Amino acid sequence: FIQGGINVINPVDVSRLRVAGAELKEAFEGVNMLWGSIDLTPSLSMEALYMFEHREIIPDPAGAYFSTNDIATPGGSHAMLGFGIVDSPVINPDLYNEVCINKNFGASDSPNLGLPLPGYPGGVVQFGCEQSFPRGETIEPKNSGQYGVALRYFSEKLNGTEFGFYFLNYHSRLPLISGAAVTSTDLTSGSYYTEYPEDINLWGVSFNSNIGTWALSGEVSYRPKAPLQADDVELLFGGLTPLNVLFPAHALQFHSQLGDFEAGEPIKGWNEHKSWQAQATTTKLFGPNNFLKANQIAFVAEAGFNYVSDLPDQKVLRYNGPGTDTGGGYDFLTGDLRNPETETAGFADDFSWGYRMLVRATYNDAIGPVTMLPRIAWAHDVSGTTPGPGGSFVDGRKTLTLGLGFNYLEEWVFDLAYTSYMGGGRYNLLYDRDFFSASVRYSF
Repeated sequence: FIQGGINVINPVDVSRLRVAGAELKEAFEGVNMLWGSIDLTPSLSMEALYMFEHREIIPDPAGAYFSTNDIATPGGSHAMLGFGIVDSPVINPDLYNEVCINKNFGASDSPNLGLPLPGYPGGVVQFGCEQSFPRGETIEPKNSGQYGVALRYFSEKLNGTEFGFYFLNYHSRLPLISGAAVTSTDLTSGSYYTEYPEDINLWGVSFNSNIGTWALSGEVSYRPKAPLQADDVELLFGGLTPLNVLFPAHALQFHSQLGDFEAGEPIKGWNEHKSWQAQATTTKLFGPNNFLKANQIAFVAEAGFNYVSDLPDQKVLRYNGPGTDTGGGYDFLTGDLRNPETETAGFADDFSWGYRMLVRATYNDAIGPVTMLPRIAWAHDVSGTTPGPGGSFVDGRKTLTLGLGFNYLEEWVFDLAYTSYMGGGRYNLLYDRDFFSASVRYSF
């Protein structure tokens, strides 16, 4: 349930998980690799692999129902700098370069097309262009240099427990954002772009065991140089700092916790930190005579945490959290870096944790030959927000799914489900995305 651990080899196409009735295995992308395994002793084996290509996670595209980021995802073309005050110059992001880079303002599909604005020949559309940062070309990692090794040890004396020890050198599956500072008063002279940091080392340990009728498993993973995304607003404000020479008043200047930059200077929007993640899972099957009068009840629970041991204080540098919309500029009156009137919550924490649970009952022959399968799933991010990209936890976020499946003779499967997102306040970007799903599947 909890992402961000050892299992990073095969990236996920997130959109496939949004399809009604989708199974997790359908979302994984294949990776061309060479893999081998050898038994060193009857209880000890070794695996090794070498990947021939880099494949990244495919997030929800910009504008999709579940999309929570429209600047760094597929289809994203620009970032607006007006904090919601200035309208985007285009509706279709594919038109952005033609309208704003080529200055063909009449090609816009914005409802503001034709609205005049003093000092701007292209009207409100031109003003929107000049309040935006364009997206540059993605920096792709090399396909080579990804490899790993694993040792697996089976202990009869420890109740049939299997231990795993892992090392993997891989390139990031998730994009991080960097940029370049503006070279003129035209903000489109600056840019931001996505990139995939290379040579991330992952060390891991896992176990699988049983205690009575309970199945237990767990893992600990450590990345000594995990790339973590700084707040994107700090990055964009850093790209505007060459304009400060035009604003003598300190309070009117652009300030970024990333520092000040020269015109056209590259701005690295991420840093490497020591990141630990641990998670444990338990599974139990209850037979007949249970309290739900079902033929069987399956119960799965998982809890985990993420800890970044060297994450700086937010007064030094704030790391990206969902729903954080303003920068950490100087206070107008005191000159302090932390402005009490701007965003102070929602940014990434050094420690975050949460848990997930799933209960599914099976009622054989509930309606003639039809098996009924009700289920309930619950996720709770208890405390802390995990640094991005793709952080596992958002402080206070909760998700509830209620589902009911019908299986007819192992051929036809009908499934209904409702998912509700709650908690986390405005930092839970899926708070207004509750949905109902229905699917029919036939197997032959």
